[in-house]
Amino acid sequence: MTETLLIRTGQTQQDCIHWLVYSPLEQEIIASGELPNAEQLTELTDKAQNREVVVLLPSDQVQLKTVELPTKWSRKLEQALPYMLEEDIACDVDDLFIAIAEPTMVGEKHAVNVAMTDREWFESWLGVFSEHDIEVFTFLPDALLLPTAEQGISAIELKGQWLCKFGQWHISVVEQSWLAAYLSALGNPDVAHYSPATNFPDTVNLDAQTSAYDLPLALFAKQLPDTKFNLRQGEYQLKKKTALWWGYWKGAAIAASIALVSSVLIKGFELHQLTTELEVAKSQVVERYKKAFPNKTVRPHLIKNQINGELAKLEGGSSAGFLDLTSELVTVFSQVQDFTPETLRYDQRRNELRIRARGKDFQTFGKVKSILEQRGLTVDQGSLNNDGDFVVGELKLGGAA
Repeated sequence: MTETLLIRTGQTQQDCIHWLVYSPLEQEIIASGELPNAEQLTELTDKAQNREVVVLLPSDQVQLKTVELPTKWSRKLEQALPYMLEEDIACDVDDLFIAIAEPTMVGEKHAVNVAMTDREWFESWLGVFSEHDIEVFTFLPDALLLPTAEQGISAIELKGQWLCKFGQWHISVVEQSWLAAYLSALGNPDVAHYSPATNFPDTVNLDAQTSAYDLPLALFAKQLPDTKFNLRQGEYQLKKKTALWWGYWKGAAIAASIALVSSVLIKGFELHQLTTELEVAKSQVVERYKKAFPNKTVRPHLIKNQINGELAKLEGGSSAGFLDLTSELVTVFSQVQDFTPETLRYDQRRNELRIRARGKDFQTFGKVKSILEQRGLTVDQGSLNNDGDFVVGELKLGGAA
């Protein structure tokens, strides 16, 4: 998860700027500080690389409003929205930038939440961050990131001012000197405060959120995942050139890609080996079929059916049968290495299988004879001859006595 750089501006570019780097994954502050004015934003250029940058604007420069609508929110109403606001604002509507939030309901009436700020002032801050090579994809009024109180208002102190949030879509910045008048106008609601509260009027009930006391920007960072609104929209929307997480996970992604390619190459090599071994095995089957049935035409793609057909002829009606004897012989191959049959001859009348085979040494034939006898077969061993590096001999297998 990408780290976040929060930058809180002032009303003017000469005001103090607060910043904080926060890790959502670790849920901890990486770094924080203050800049004397906007000219020093160069100090944050490197910190903004490969991080999600969120700019918080002073809430006294952004007005939130809920506008009642004659019908359900639509594209046509969006075009008419500036004219619906003209009576509620003291300036020319063209001087305002209006950002649209979520449609909502006021009682049984349709409505939409909007945020308004001075267009020229907003564009000046966009230009400042662009000049300092800081890509900002999200702009928000700071107090909007306060937790929403179940009753009353939530508040936190920043530089001698109280940032307040009343409900989901009402924010304000209150100087200490007129705090009492502000709370009185709201009917003296309960105040859930996230920093030590002093000089509050006795008429309000204070609810200290001591377990959540933190730096204001750290508290705001924790609320970001639950905030969908963004002032940077419409004509000011900035499309991300590359996913922010790419820079953060680039090393891990490259390592994973190398591991994947290596795995594919290894599996490909293993598949090639298995294919080669299969072709060798097919060749051996065809070769042995030719030796066992020298007068038969070999069709490699039908070799299995050919072998079954010849075995059926050999087996005839014998109760023990060729297949019974050969099935016992197969067990030998898994237990005795370097024992290879060269020819097989089956006498149906005697129910006897003669095997001419090649083994590693004399003891190999003895071991084969012992295994077959333990399985209830009668085994007669013929003469054994040393043929260079191997021993060649003959065995006669009969059914159980």
